Amino acid sequence: MLLIEGWLKLATGEFDKVADQARAMVEATNQEEGCLHYSFSRDIADPDLIRISERWASQEALAAHSISEHMAEFNKAMGSVKREGADLRLYSAEEVRKLM
Repeated sequence: MLLIEGWLKLATGEFDKVADQARAMVEATNQEEGCLHYSFSRDIADPDLIRISERWASQEALAAHSISEHMAEFNKAMGSVKREGADLRLYSAEEVRKLM
């Protein structure tokens, strides 16, 4: 399993400009084969800080996602907003045990 976790800091008010595209991206991605989990969320303390969480069954599934039409559309939308920083990391993992 592959995990992607991180954050994206946008300039004040910028996320509102792409919120609809972000929603569409999450909905489409969660339908992809090999996508176990995909979500964006606004940080409770900073609405311009977007938390990113992904789980993928394989490298092949992640690679297919990277070239999907909805990823291209989302990247185009994100090109129109101002970013102040980002930290996104890919981890290789195995599920050890479910806690809840």
